[in-house]
Amino acid sequence: MSSSPMVFGVYASQTSSRGSAGLQAQLRTWLPVLACASVFAIESTSYFGADHTSAPLQRVAEAICGYDISVHWNLIHHIIRKTGHFMGYGLFSAVCFRGFWITFLGAASRLQRQLRAHGLATLATFLVASADEIHQSFVPNRSGQFSDVLLDTCGAVALGLVLFLVMQLVEGRRRARFNASGRIAPACVKAAA
Repeated sequence: MSSSPMVFGVYASQTSSRGSAGLQAQLRTWLPVLACASVFAIESTSYFGADHTSAPLQRVAEAICGYDISVHWNLIHHIIRKTGHFMGYGLFSAVCFRGFWITFLGAASRLQRQLRAHGLATLATFLVASADEIHQSFVPNRSGQFSDVLLDTCGAVALGLVLFLVMQLVEGRRRARFNASGRIAPACVKAAA
C-alpha cells in the first residue's frame, strides 16, 4: 500500500475497510492527536514550570528587545505562557477536528459533518485540558487552574470558528464556480446546500 499525503479526502475508501489497511488508516487519522497529547504530557512536567522557563525566555527577549524588557518581565512571561495555552490547544482542537472529519465521512451532509467534528474536537480539547490541569495540581512547582482549562477551550473554539468559516467560504466559492460554469454540481456540493 503506497503512502498518500495526509489530507482530508484520501481516507474515503480506507476507513471502511477491514484488517490491516483499516488499522493503518485509523493510525494515520488519530496518530497526530496522540502526538499532540504527548507534547502536552511532556510540557506538564516540573521541567516546564514557570520557574524553569522564565530565565531562558527572558534571555531571548532581552537579546531581541534589549534589557529594558526586564522591568516588565513577569507580566510578559505570563502573557507568553497564556498565549501558548491558547494557541497550543487551538492547534490540538484543529488536529482533533481533522480526525473526526475523516471519521465522519458517511455523514448525511457536509454541514452536519462539520458541526459534529467541531463539537467533538472542542469537547476533546476540554477533556484533555482538564486532565492536564488535574495532573499539574500534583506536580510540586505547577498548579492546576480551571482558568487555564477555560483559556484552552477558548483557543479551541476560536480556531474552530475560523476553520468553520474558511470551510464555508471555500464551499461557497466552489458552488459559485459550478453554477457559473453551467455544470451540475457534484452530490457533496448539493448536500451542503
